[in-house]
Amino acid sequence: MSGALLQTQDWGIVGHEHTIDLLRRALVAQRVRHAYLFTGLEHIGKTLLAQRFAQTLLCTGGPDPNLAPQNPCGVCLSCRKVLHGNHPDVHTIARAPDKQFILIEQVRALQSDSARKRLEGRYNIFIIQGMHEMNVQAANCLLKTLEEPEPNVVLLLTAPDPGLLLPTILSRVQQVSMHLLTTTQIQSALEQRWEVETQEAALIAALAAGRMGWAVQATEDDNLLVERGEQLETLTGLLAASTVQRFEVAQRLSGDADKLRGILELWLLWWRDMVLAANNSLDLIVNVDMRDPIAKQATQVGPVEAERVVRAILRTMEALEQNVNARVALEVLMLDLPTVR
Repeated sequence: MSGALLQTQDWGIVGHEHTIDLLRRALVAQRVRHAYLFTGLEHIGKTLLAQRFAQTLLCTGGPDPNLAPQNPCGVCLSCRKVLHGNHPDVHTIARAPDKQFILIEQVRALQSDSARKRLEGRYNIFIIQGMHEMNVQAANCLLKTLEEPEPNVVLLLTAPDPGLLLPTILSRVQQVSMHLLTTTQIQSALEQRWEVETQEAALIAALAAGRMGWAVQATEDDNLLVERGEQLETLTGLLAASTVQRFEVAQRLSGDADKLRGILELWLLWWRDMVLAANNSLDLIVNVDMRDPIAKQATQVGPVEAERVVRAILRTMEALEQNVNARVALEVLMLDLPTVR
C-alpha cells in the first residue's frame, strides 16, 4: 500500500490524495486561508472533506497543542465533537428543506456568529453546504465576510461546479477541486473497509461512477439500489410512452425537488451508456447489471439520437440550476426523448 494512501486514510477518506496534500501543506506552513471552496460532483465527498479539515483545524491531539496537526487524531474531545456535529465552534449552513435557497437571514446569522469569540478551538469554522443554492442577496451579503474576515474565521464552502457561483465569490476563496475515483479504488475500499462481498462491491463500484460517497450510501442503504431500479424502469418505459404519459411523469418528478437532480444524474449515466453501446463500446458502460436492455435500446435509438438526449438532459440540469420551473423543464425534456415502439 502506498504512503499516499496511508496518509489519506488518516483523514478517513478514500483517495483524493492530491487534495488532502494541498490542505496539509497549508497546515504545515501555518497559512490556512480564510475561505475554501470544495467542488466536485454530488456524492464525491465534498462535505466529508470539509468536516475532516475542520476536525484537523480544531484537533487537540497533535504534538503542539497550539498548532493544528496534519491529521485529525479522531480521539480527542474536539475531534469527537466535530464528528458528532456538536462542536460549538463549527457551524453548518445549508438550504432548509422547505426553502428554495440559502437565505440572507442565514448569512446574517453567520456574520453575527463569526464576530463572537471562539468558545473552545483555534478557529471559528463555517461549513456552507451547497453554496450554489444561495440566492443573490445572500451571496452578496456573504461577500462582506469574504472581503473583511474576522480573525481566525475559516469558511468551507461546497458546490458541484465553480461556474455556478458569482465571480466575486470565486475571486475571494481558494478553490479545491475533487475528482472522480477509479472503479478499482472504490471496490477495494468497499471490500476492505466496509467488508462488502466482492460481487456486490464490484457492482456498486461500477454504479458509483467515481463517487465514493454514493458507493458508501448504497452499501449502507438498500433502498438506494431499489429506488435506482424503479427510476430506471420509469426511464426505459418513457421511450414507448405517449406524450400524455410522459407529461404525467414530468409532473410527478417535478414535485420532489430534493431527489430530482439525483434522478437526472442517473438518467445522464444511462444515456451515456447508450451512446457507448451504440458505438460498440458496451464494455465501458456504468450500468453493468443492465447490459442487455441498454444494448437493445441502443440498437433501436442509434448513436446520433443517444448523443442528442445526453445534451438535452444536460440542458435540463442547467435550466434547473438557473431556477427554471421544474415541471416546464422536464416537459421540454420529455418532448426531446425519441420514440421507440
